[in-house]
Amino acid sequence: MQGAREASIVTGAWQGRAAQGGLDMTGLMPLDDVRVIDLTHTSAGPFCTRILADYGADVIKVERPGGDPARQLPPFPDDEPHPERSGTFLFLNTNKRSVVVDLKTDEGRDTLLRLVAGADVVVENFKPGTMGRLGIGYDVLRDVNPKIVLTSISNFGQDGPYRDYEAIDLTLFGMGGAMYAQGDVDHEPLKTAGRITSYHGGYVGAHPTARARRSVADRGEGEHLDISIFETANHSIDLRLGRLLGFQYSGRVAPRAGRVSQVGTGVFPCSDGFFLMTGGPAYMPRILPMVGRADLLDHPDWSTPAALSAPERIEEFIPILLPWMIERTRAEVRDACQEFGVLGGPLNTIADTFEDPNFTHRNFYQTIDHPETGPLTYPGFHAHLHREEGPMPERRRAPLLGEHTEEVLAELEAATPAPAASAAPRVSSSKRLPLEGLRILDFTVVWAGPYSTMQLADWGAEVIRVESVMHLAPATRGQLARPPRDAVIAQGNSGMGFPDDDAGPRPWNMAASFNCHARNKLSMTVDLTRPEGQEVFDRLLAVSDGVIENNLPPNIEKQGVTWERLSRVNPNLVMVRIPGFGIDGPYRSYRTMGHHMEALAGHPAIRSYPGLSLEYAPTAVPSDAASGIGAALAFLLGIRYRERTGRGLMIEQATAENFMPMVGEFILDYSMNGRLWDRMGNDHWWLAPHNVYPTYGEDAWVTIAVRNEEEWRRLCDVMRRHDLVDDPRFADMASRYANRRELDAEIAAWTEGIDAYWIQQRLQQVGVPAGVVMDEAIAFEDRQHAARGFFQEIAHPDAGTHLNVGRAWRASGTPMTPGRHAPLLGQHNEYVYRELLGFSAEEYARYEEMNHIGTEYHPSIP
Repeated sequence: MQGAREASIVTGAWQGRAAQGGLDMTGLMPLDDVRVIDLTHTSAGPFCTRILADYGADVIKVERPGGDPARQLPPFPDDEPHPERSGTFLFLNTNKRSVVVDLKTDEGRDTLLRLVAGADVVVENFKPGTMGRLGIGYDVLRDVNPKIVLTSISNFGQDGPYRDYEAIDLTLFGMGGAMYAQGDVDHEPLKTAGRITSYHGGYVGAHPTARARRSVADRGEGEHLDISIFETANHSIDLRLGRLLGFQYSGRVAPRAGRVSQVGTGVFPCSDGFFLMTGGPAYMPRILPMVGRADLLDHPDWSTPAALSAPERIEEFIPILLPWMIERTRAEVRDACQEFGVLGGPLNTIADTFEDPNFTHRNFYQTIDHPETGPLTYPGFHAHLHREEGPMPERRRAPLLGEHTEEVLAELEAATPAPAASAAPRVSSSKRLPLEGLRILDFTVVWAGPYSTMQLADWGAEVIRVESVMHLAPATRGQLARPPRDAVIAQGNSGMGFPDDDAGPRPWNMAASFNCHARNKLSMTVDLTRPEGQEVFDRLLAVSDGVIENNLPPNIEKQGVTWERLSRVNPNLVMVRIPGFGIDGPYRSYRTMGHHMEALAGHPAIRSYPGLSLEYAPTAVPSDAASGIGAALAFLLGIRYRERTGRGLMIEQATAENFMPMVGEFILDYSMNGRLWDRMGNDHWWLAPHNVYPTYGEDAWVTIAVRNEEEWRRLCDVMRRHDLVDDPRFADMASRYANRRELDAEIAAWTEGIDAYWIQQRLQQVGVPAGVVMDEAIAFEDRQHAARGFFQEIAHPDAGTHLNVGRAWRASGTPMTPGRHAPLLGQHNEYVYRELLGFSAEEYARYEEMNHIGTEYHPSIP
C-alpha cells in the first residue's frame, strides 16, 4: 500500500553490472538489472525465459554441446534442417545470449556454479531429479548463492506418482486441460494448436520468477519454484477452472457442445469463409437489429430473457441469420458486429493476420534479421510499457550456438565479487505472502481480467473489486442478475452453473463462472456514472498501488478510468489495461470475448477437425488464460519499474496481441515458407501416432503419441501387434504420418475395449507418452492431484463448501495459506468506505440511500 513502499533494491553479486547498461535511465526496463541463467530446452522453459528477456533480463542460455534440441525442430526455410535456422528456436530465444557448457563434466559444472554466484535466477526444465544427479540441485545452488531463485518447470511437478511420466503437449492438455470439453459432441475431443499448453506453463513460470525477487528482498534469501504444466493446465481459465467448480456445484460433467449451443451462437458461413458469433438472451437484442429484424423485439417469443432462453429459439433463428450472413464477407460481418456491439469474430488464417487492419495499424508484427535466415516476421510483444523513456526496445535476434561463450566467460573472469549485502530482516514464511502491502482496484470483467487479479490476490495483494448495484458487468457475476429457470439450467449444462441448479435469492453470488476466479478478493460498490461516485474513485486512487481493467476502451474511459486521470490523482500508480485489440486502432470499439479474438488470430482454423467444415471449429479461451497470466506479470513489472524509478506506469496488454506468440511457430512457418496449417485436429506436424482414442466406457478417451522408432516398437509390444512393426505403411515416422488415418484406426480398435487408466499406466511403464483425457470428475479423483494437495476446500456463505483449485505453482519459501471465498456483492463496503476512505456514519448512510452502496442489484436490472 502507499506509504509502505519497499526500498528500491538492485541485486546481483557482480560489481559493474549497472555500468554495463542495467541502470541507464534513458532505456530502463523492469528486469534489466536481473541476470537469468537459462538451462531450459525445447518449448515451455524457453518460452518462460523469452518473456523475462523481453522485459530486460540478461538471459544467458546455457546450451549443451550440440545445442538446445529445439535447434533441430521445424519449421526450416525450404524445409532444409539446419541448427541455426529452426523457426521454433529462433522464435523462442530472442534477446538471449548463448554459451556452450557441458554440465556432465566437472569443468562445466564449475563454470555453471560460477555463473550462478553472480546471478539472480536459474530456470530449468529438465526431468525432475536431473539437476540433483548433475550435482547442481537447489541445495548446491543455494550454497553458492543464498539469494538465488530456482524455477523448475516440469510436466507433472517435482514429486508425486506422475513425476517421471513421459508427456508432450497432447498428453498434458488431455490430462490437465479442458480437452474433454473441446470440440463437437458427436466427434472426438480436440487439443489446442501446436504447443499452447506448454507455452502457457512457461508463461505461468515467468510470473513467480519475476515475483520472487520481491520475496528475496523481504526474506533475504531465495527459493525454489515448482511449476507443473499439468497443474497450470488444470488451473487455466480456458473452461477448466470454471468447470471444475461447476462440477463441485452440480455433480455433472458438461459434454462437448453441439455446433449451436444457444440462440445466435455458433460458427456460421458467410460469403468468403466462416464467422463465429455469440448470442443468447443477453445479446440477441443487439443481433436482431443487426440482421434487420428489430421488429422481433416486440414479439413475445423474442422480447424477454425467458423467451430467448427457450431451446426452440435456436432453430427458429437460423433461417433468419443465414441469408444475412452469406450475403456478406467476413470483414463486412465484423464491421457490422462492431457497429451494433455484437460479439463475434472471423475465422482467419495466419495469412489473414498479416493483413489485418488492426495488427497493421499497431505495427504488431516485427521483422528481425538473422545471419542464417535473413529477415523474418515474428509476433510482437505480449505487452507494451508506456514508459517516459520511449517505446519498447527492439528485440535482438536469437543467438548462434555458443555465440557469446567467450564474452560471458570473459565477464566471469573480470568480475569482482561485490561486498556481501547485509541480510534483510527475516520474515517468517508462515506469516507473510509476497504481495502483501499492495492494493489493487479491480475493474475487470468476464474471465481474462479477473483471472489476472486472481493471481495477485492468491499471493497476498489486496484486490478490491469495484462494482455497481446499478449496472451488471457483462458475463461476470452471470449473464443476467435474475436469470429465468431455463437460463439457470442452460448455464448448469455448460458446466459453470449454480449449486444444485438453484440460483437462490442472490444469483450474482452463486455462479461457478464467477466464484472460480474471485477468491481472495474484496468487493465494494459505487456508481461511477455520477459525480459523487467519481469523488469516491479519486479517494480510492489516492490510497492504492494499481488499477487493472479489461473493458471495451470507450466504455471504461467514459467512467473516467484513463491513465491521464489516474496518473494525475496518483503519480505512483501502476495501471494495467487489457483491451481486446488495443486502446487505439480500428478495433478499439470492437466488442469481443476471448474465443472471438482467437478466431481472428487464426487459432480455430488450425485446430478444427480434419475433413469437416469449419462450422465444427471448437471455441475455447486459452487466450483469456494467457491474458490473465500475462497481465498479472505485467502488473508486477510495473511495480518493479516504480520501485526503481519512483514513477508510476501504464502497461497495455491487448489480449489478441498477447495470444499471437502462443502460435509463434505457425507464424514463423508462414514467414519462412508461406505455409498455412489448416484443420489439424489432433495431428502433430510430423509425429504419428499422435491422437486421442476411444476407450472402455461412455465418451472415455486416452491420448497416445510416439516420438521415435523405439517408442513405436514398445507401443506395438503392448498392443501385441508386432505385425504393425513390419507393415510398410508404418515402417518409419514419415510413413506412419502419411498413413496416419489407417494407423489411428488400428490403435482405436485396440483401445476401445480397454480402461483408459490401464492404457495410461501400461504405456507409461515403457516410456510412451499416454494419458487419460480427464473430465472434471476424473480430475478430482486423480492420484497426482491428491499427492500434491492441488485442491483446497473453501466455504462460501451462499454457495456452500466445495473444493477449489489451489495456487498455480509451489514456492518453497512462501506459505500456502488457505483461500478466502469469492466476495459477496458489496461485502466489504464498510471496510472500504469507513476504514480506508474515512467516511462518517452519516456519509455512509447517504451513499446507501443514493444506491452507491448496496449488496443487491437494483430491481430494474433483469
